[in-house]
Amino acid sequence: MDSGELVSALRTLPALQIRADGAELRVTVPAIDDAVRLHPDSVLRARQIFSPRGDPALELAVRQDEGLQPLIVLNDDVVWAPVDPAAQLDSIIPVRIADAPPLVAYTEMDRNAADAPRALDGPMVDVDAVSATLLLHRCFIVGAMRFGLRPVRAAAWWQHLATRLGDDFCLGRFRPDPHFDALLAEAAAVRLLRRPPPPARDLRAEIDALAVADLTALEPVMTVARADEEFIAAWRRWVPIPPRRFRELLAAGLPEARFEVSLYPDGGGAVDLRIAPDGTLHALLGLRFSFPERRASLDEIRLTDQATGTGLFQRLMFNTEELSRELGMASISLLATGVGSYALARYGGYPRDPELGALGGGVTDPPGPAATGRTPPARRSPESP
Repeated sequence: MDSGELVSALRTLPALQIRADGAELRVTVPAIDDAVRLHPDSVLRARQIFSPRGDPALELAVRQDEGLQPLIVLNDDVVWAPVDPAAQLDSIIPVRIADAPPLVAYTEMDRNAADAPRALDGPMVDVDAVSATLLLHRCFIVGAMRFGLRPVRAAAWWQHLATRLGDDFCLGRFRPDPHFDALLAEAAAVRLLRRPPPPARDLRAEIDALAVADLTALEPVMTVARADEEFIAAWRRWVPIPPRRFRELLAAGLPEARFEVSLYPDGGGAVDLRIAPDGTLHALLGLRFSFPERRASLDEIRLTDQATGTGLFQRLMFNTEELSRELGMASISLLATGVGSYALARYGGYPRDPELGALGGGVTDPPGPAATGRTPPARRSPESP
């Protein structure tokens, strides 16, 4: 791309700080206290997209020695593809990590790196799983470095975990990498501060203590069809989260959302959501669920012309998935027709760029927090990974 074109594309994200550094552009993301370095000639395309939460983002197709790579930049984060584990290990037996995420976000990498050493704190340690975590986090960090990022906090936690694991690392030896070693030397000055876990709330006790006043306190964002003892009894029996949490999940990022919840003694229920700022309809969503069957169905999701291209669709779908997950639903079913079938076919697929998607087979895990919410096991395989 031409330098001017790339700068114009990056400036669609107002939080970024962009300056020329020789032939490259240094793109600082203040929220993560780090910067991407881009050579405009290596950027083939820039595409404006929305994250799963509906936030604006810019997807770049970047040519590197390894081929074409995706890079997604947000106002407060950066997302990239981890490097192949085979490139990190000096081993005649290929190792691949089952369920390794195809994309990782900087904030997620930082958070998971700080949490990883907790796996060594208990009386029983799964050495295979911790070794896989160490390898996976190195793949994250090296992937970030390809774009000029200097994730010193994640590197400091990686070194801490590697030191504690020591000779118990069971996947072989890491290949020499002077660039990675230089980052570790830089990270040695980082003071490691482990965040305390969030205070646990006794959700069951909160549900058992539920009263009509707790339901009416959630209005006008959330109303219930009949705020009475029968509704409360059904909630106590079927719903694993309190109404407060229900409202938080469905209304997250949607200050104008208003919805009504129905719940029946047999475990069936429904949500009817409406977004109409200043009386102008922007969106409707209808969700039905069955707690006995652990199944949800999206009956309707409709956006008016005023709301198209704003990221609202992505946010509604994201909130619906998050709510369904915490409700214990095993699946969400829907029937999409017309224009909606195209929108849903595209939802959740990252990278959006057709060539990048073809290279990686497409990505269904959303970039951002939650893409690597598990510690996958490493698996030795006689085949190439």
